[in-house]
Amino acid sequence: MTVAAGADTRTLRAADVTRVRARRSDSVLNGALIGAAAAIGAGLFLCTRTEPWENCRDDAGPIFRIGALGAGVGIGIDALIRGRTTIYEAAGSATLHVMPAVDRRGGTVQIELRF
Repeated sequence: MTVAAGADTRTLRAADVTRVRARRSDSVLNGALIGAAAAIGAGLFLCTRTEPWENCRDDAGPIFRIGALGAGVGIGIDALIRGRTTIYEAAGSATLHVMPAVDRRGGTVQIELRF
């Protein structure tokens, strides 16, 4: 099996490879939309708690600026999230996943063995 990453090329034996995963980038558009919607919703909620609805509706400038700020935060968060897709997994390979969880009542450990 030959793997190329940029200018570097490596040759591996198939017996030495148990899994091949690829990083997938997500579009930042959905992060921008979610961030803008959350910021505008929060801005309108706070505005209606302190002002009459007419003032909030007529003064759209600050709400749009808050929406732009939320869109920027959403883009930043979405750009940090990278998914991974398994392209190849060797038959008969086993993986062990251990996930600890802690809360106010104590802790647990989830152990998963995949064949």
